[in-house]
Amino acid sequence: MTTAAVAAPPVMLNNSLITQIPKGDRTSFHAAVAQALNSSADGQRTEWASKAQPKKAAPITVQLTPTQTSKVKDDRVCRFLVADFARTSTTEKWQFWICKQPDGTWKASSN
Repeated sequence: MTTAAVAAPPVMLNNSLITQIPKGDRTSFHAAVAQALNSSADGQRTEWASKAQPKKAAPITVQLTPTQTSKVKDDRVCRFLVADFARTSTTEKWQFWICKQPDGTWKASSN
């Protein structure tokens, strides 16, 4: 399974919804990100929701939408991925350029 790697300084992740995805749901979240990057057309939304909630917490929902696809050097594909996270009234929007690596994995672009 191909998954996306999203890099951000640890201080930026404190208390963010992405860090609150339950351990039991991380595999399905990674699969949803991979599906969005590998199979979705630009503008096509992939929806995901957590199921393993600790302490009766509300589920985390995520809408993953690739909005632009381009080719860069060595014919590598890069996609601009918009991720809208929500849990009750808390919302976050994450946006990344993510590029496919020669080994088939995806990695957040540093450019």
